[in-house]
Amino acid sequence: MAVFVETGTYLRFAPLQGGKKYPVLWPVLVHRVLYPEARRPQFNLFQRAVLGLIRARTVHADDIADLTGLHRDLIKLVLAQGVSNGWLLDNAQTLTAKGERLLDEEETDDAQLKSGYLLQDALTGQFWPRLVPQLNLLEPQDPLARFPAFLVDRKSGQTIRPYMISSGKVDLQPLDHESLTLAYRDYRDDYRASQQLGHGSPQSKQISLHGVQRLDDAPQSARLLVWLTAADHGSDLWSAKDPFELREKAWWLQDTLQDVIERDHGLLQRLEPLVGVPRADNQTFEQWRDALHKQTELQVLMAFPWVERQPDIKRHLVALLVRQEKLQQGDSRDQELDAAMMECQKLLEVVMQWLIRQYPADIRRLPKQQRSDPTHNQQILSALQLPAFTEEVIRLLSRQKIEQVIRACSKPSDSLKALLFAAAMGTLQAPQHPLKLLGNRELQLDKLMALASLRNQSSHAQSRFTGRETTQLTSRVALDSIQYALGFTAYFKEWM
Repeated sequence: MAVFVETGTYLRFAPLQGGKKYPVLWPVLVHRVLYPEARRPQFNLFQRAVLGLIRARTVHADDIADLTGLHRDLIKLVLAQGVSNGWLLDNAQTLTAKGERLLDEEETDDAQLKSGYLLQDALTGQFWPRLVPQLNLLEPQDPLARFPAFLVDRKSGQTIRPYMISSGKVDLQPLDHESLTLAYRDYRDDYRASQQLGHGSPQSKQISLHGVQRLDDAPQSARLLVWLTAADHGSDLWSAKDPFELREKAWWLQDTLQDVIERDHGLLQRLEPLVGVPRADNQTFEQWRDALHKQTELQVLMAFPWVERQPDIKRHLVALLVRQEKLQQGDSRDQELDAAMMECQKLLEVVMQWLIRQYPADIRRLPKQQRSDPTHNQQILSALQLPAFTEEVIRLLSRQKIEQVIRACSKPSDSLKALLFAAAMGTLQAPQHPLKLLGNRELQLDKLMALASLRNQSSHAQSRFTGRETTQLTSRVALDSIQYALGFTAYFKEWM
């Protein structure tokens, strides 16, 4: 049995990164093992099935179709590929030596053995489904510090101080052949999914390991840098990114992460800003999470059932409903008002992004401009003859730099006004485009333009020293903006 002890060894397998994430140091035990290196398979699932049957003397396309359930035309395609790639003889009824060798490697995984490392979770004893060829050490600024800090950027001097997850003092299960086999099987499945399919795949029961063994009698204790982020979907509020960057999320850490958060008040406090919804002083973690999800999910289900078809829009719509509830309950602090305005703009931006992707524009129709030309932009927008684009809206949009609009057409992550301009250009190729059918009475784009300007204003410091007239951001202004953003989004439900 092994026990985790602090050794001052810190590991990372992905670049240090910023953004809306929070770093933690996860306690692990490191086992050195000998394992066969996973490779991208030579055959896809269909090819492997057909070639395997041919080796078993089932050579007629109709017989193969009956046994596999595949369409006869697909089987003929696989046979043609087999002959073309040198896996089958010209009669497509016998494997070549090359086909035999590759199929043997697929079935036995007789790959080259290499020395590497398997990590064991020091909290649960679970072996992680990852095998790595080497350890990447992360050097702390002060090796003797109890809570280490690490340099992110030498030029700026930016540092991170990850949260130290409590390891406990529990006996952990030893590494035996069964646990090693299970960990390797999950690793190989994830590897193949990421390389070939791009998403998870069912665990294969035909994986056979050869020569996998431990190289050290006792594991080494270490801490691994893991980034936590707000969960994109599901009932959990946070998730862990795959520290090895093989997949997007570390699915094997999810249950343990939730248990850690629930019992560690210090970690919970640090993760609350990722979600953006503060917790009341008298609420437990479970009460806060349950109340948040029940309230927003029920409200979405009742008022916006159509948004289920667009998960990205739903995510931002739910966040805006949470802000609305807090404002209606009397929380009108400046940071809440700013956050509400930000969520309004995010929802409107993602609607524009959806429009741009749904109805792409031909950027070749946009002129190249050496410098900003509002007059020419006005002519472009006026020529589109969109019913909601009033003269004032066109005048304000014409100030956008055309290169920003072109960029927004291909990578819709620009400002709200540039996104609206880019979405309008998509109407040229789409007779049934929503912007051709929804008028000023519905969309009221003058309010969208005002909201975008108000959001920009609230994102900068305001005072009498600027010499500019500013709009006082109040609870009523924020609530009106929320109602507008929700109503604006709802007008597009028929196209979603």
